[in-house]
Amino acid sequence: MHRRHPAAPTRGVHLTSLIAAMITALTGVLIAVLAYVLNQRGELRRSKRQAHLDRINAQLRDLYGPLLVLIEANERTWDAFRERHLTSREERRRAGGLTEEQNLRWRRWVLTVLVPTARQMRDVVLAHGDLFIEDEIPQVVLDFCAHVSSYEVTVVEWEAGEDGDVLVRHPGEGLVTYIRDAYRSLKAAQAEVLRAQE
Repeated sequence: MHRRHPAAPTRGVHLTSLIAAMITALTGVLIAVLAYVLNQRGELRRSKRQAHLDRINAQLRDLYGPLLVLIEANERTWDAFRERHLTSREERRRAGGLTEEQNLRWRRWVLTVLVPTARQMRDVVLAHGDLFIEDEIPQVVLDFCAHVSSYEVTVVEWEAGEDGDVLVRHPGEGLVTYIRDAYRSLKAAQAEVLRAQE
């Protein structure tokens, strides 16, 4: 009589179990690797968003915020001075310029209010010029800094009793518009990044 070997069927079951265990283990490893990769990508995105938010915060805090406050203060001061102490531009042209009293008052305001504020603005630009939105410092800002520098000479001439004149004119409304628009744009970008983090 011929006997069957009892291990034959067990071997097939054991091999099947081994393959199933290997597939389960490989699936677990693949899931772990995929989870790690996705987690790293998410972390990288979060890190980039945080770096972007940090830059926007620095731009608002150190550059555009101070510039906006200073320029708004100068604009209000200039408007108040002009309304109270100056005749219209047309009248001044007809009269050949400022009267002696207007000229003295103008110099006093320039020396005590307008120039100190302009110097603060220039100092903010010098200290934080790397925070401009653009790749280079905007021309209107450079023109303003040149205006402030040219006023330094005028102030010295006035203090010496001379009739100094400002060689580089203030860039005017272009500077005000640039700073206001840049500040608003950064505030909108900041809000967008904060919403994305929620």
